Amino acid sequence: MRLMFRPTVAVIAVLAFASGARAEPTSPWIGDLGGRLRLVDAGAGPADGERLAAIAIELQPGWKTYWRQPGATGVPPRFDFSGSDNVASVKLAFPTPERAEDEEGVTNVYHRAVTLPVMVRPRAPDQPVTLRLVADYGVCEKICAPVHAETELTLGAGGGSPGPATDDARASLALAPKAAPLGAKGPLAISSVTRAAGETGAAVDVAVAVPDGAKTPDLFAETGDGEYAPSPKLLHAPKDGEATFRIVFDEPDPPASGLRLTLASGRDAVETVVPLDGMAPTP
Repeated sequence: MRLMFRPTVAVIAVLAFASGARAEPTSPWIGDLGGRLRLVDAGAGPADGERLAAIAIELQPGWKTYWRQPGATGVPPRFDFSGSDNVASVKLAFPTPERAEDEEGVTNVYHRAVTLPVMVRPRAPDQPVTLRLVADYGVCEKICAPVHAETELTLGAGGGSPGPATDDARASLALAPKAAPLGAKGPLAISSVTRAAGETGAAVDVAVAVPDGAKTPDLFAETGDGEYAPSPKLLHAPKDGEATFRIVFDEPDPPASGLRLTLASGRDAVETVVPLDGMAPTP
């Protein structure tokens, strides 16, 4: 069963608003204890008609924040753009996190800074977009503080101004995990997922392909609904471009929603959605 973190400090609420079209490519930094947040206008998006924005978070030394699925403990981030103007859809990308382990279990975190690319599809592509963000996330040192922040930024139809913030957004998008089907061919891929036998709870083995000579890969798991899944354990170090992880569940069956798996090796990462229904145990 997932261990739920109970914050021991009061919620930090920070509000910042900007109105009208902006010459600057970012909203003001907002934040206090442990870190700060802002929106970035990064210009044209990766697909026709899209705009690229980003949520930039900077953390104080020794502090951390959490990936979309925080792990055994922690605060799952929530980023709500529903109050935006001229927005048909918003898609948020999460760079590969770091893995941290303590007496509470394994968590998936970011230290120092993280930039989350935001792909925005306007309703009217030739008109400005006003992004209004309501953010709820955690910043943690020895204790964890839930942060509530609200900010907004108008993305001009002509695109954001060049600069370090724009460069960070585009670099983060380039490094975000790429979608790949189960069994994809390539130097980095989720090769197969099979039901494992011999464990107290339900378990699956995840075979992966990794580049020859690569460092030990990382595998991050969440359910198909984006909820908690136990941290995968590496069964053996990579050999001949292959490695195997095992995920052991507390329940007698794997999650009916399946799994979303993120495999990372060095600066490369892929993301694969795997259905688990009807999977028989390996003999």
